Amino acid sequence: MSAEPNRQLVSLLEELDRLPGVRGSLVATVDGGYTASESNFDAATATDIAKTVRRMVVASATVGSPIEELLITFHTARMMIVPVREEATLTIMLERDSAQPSVRAVLKTRLAGLRSSIGSSSAESSMSAGSAPVPEPEDEVDRLMLGELGPVLREVQNVFTSYLIRGGKTAGEAGVMMREQIREWLLMVNPSPYTFPVLVDALVQLTSRDERETFKIDVQQAMRNSRLWPKKNVR
Repeated sequence: MSAEPNRQLVSLLEELDRLPGVRGSLVATVDGGYTASESNFDAATATDIAKTVRRMVVASATVGSPIEELLITFHTARMMIVPVREEATLTIMLERDSAQPSVRAVLKTRLAGLRSSIGSSSAESSMSAGSAPVPEPEDEVDRLMLGELGPVLREVQNVFTSYLIRGGKTAGEAGVMMREQIREWLLMVNPSPYTFPVLVDALVQLTSRDERETFKIDVQQAMRNSRLWPKKNVR
């Protein structure tokens, strides 16, 4: 990364870290976590977060659903994941949802310029006029990922992956298992918000017994965030 993008990145991380309700921010890369010089994260924490994010990014790419933006529950915080370029993912730890508006305001004004300066385009620019239309995938799971349920499926997939990684599985193994359960769900019922609990129940059985309750809580939070379900129906 050249000096100018590096300065822009440090400046962005410093601005994010100063926002009320932000626990800390970093950029997850293949080499670890890149933070501002006065980061709220120590080196070990930054490395652990970066490894988790990279595994989720790889898992999403493995099943053909690369992350564009993701907001998930991570322990006692909310983790916002925003790709900057292919091998760099901006990661912001929030005190739940309290800091989202201010974080999004900063990203809206700063992120496009940073991406441009390092030669990477945003998701919107990749769909600019003149680009070839993307053919509809033939695989049923891939089609489902592009539909109404796609965003919540990706968030649940990343929650599922994080739990399986803690249990000793790899991100690739978790991705395959998630895909298999989605395919089983397709065979059993018509995928919809109404039948989504069928998939959730199957995934719960694949997590370690002592983490199943917390896994269900995290998945329920992902479902609430999607706004596909009335809050009273998520349980």
